[in-house]
Amino acid sequence: MGRLLSEEEFSQQFIDFERSAWKLEVRDRYNIAEEAETIRRFLHTGDLGRQEDHALTSPWHRNVTATTSQGKKWQRVRVVSEPLSDYIAWEHAVTRFNIEAGEDIRWLPRHHPSVQKLPDLDFWLFDDTWACVLHFDDHDVPRELERIDDPDELTRYRHWRDIAWRYAIPHSEFAPEHHARFNS
Repeated sequence: MGRLLSEEEFSQQFIDFERSAWKLEVRDRYNIAEEAETIRRFLHTGDLGRQEDHALTSPWHRNVTATTSQGKKWQRVRVVSEPLSDYIAWEHAVTRFNIEAGEDIRWLPRHHPSVQKLPDLDFWLFDDTWACVLHFDDHDVPRELERIDDPDELTRYRHWRDIAWRYAIPHSEFAPEHHARFNS
């Protein structure tokens, strides 16, 4: 087991990384209190609210824009079940704002054979030199952040990244099978 990180230490990495921040997401649901109302509204009405303003004012999007202008790279692969869960359908709808900020986000359907070679955990890989594993509780709430520095373990994380990236579909080409409520 690696060293546990505080939220502050983890957040600082999104500013301090030098070249690349890469993430694997494998969950069909994330229980993040700050997103609950926006998701509820989207599921009820299809409305993203004032996301355009949010994309301009959100600290996340501002940081992605600033760091990509410095030549840093942001990449993410989302492993998803189809039809999409409600959470992932919302996430798919708002991904365009992340892309506009500078992220390269791709999708990998869970039924693709390559997924069997991937871990069942979310992680960030920073500069290929350390990983942060995100641990969740039984209610899909983030609970611990674990820093992995061991070179042998990092080889596995880089291997998983390479597999996921090789088979993932760019956002602009991914036409998911949506939940029934989005097809009517």
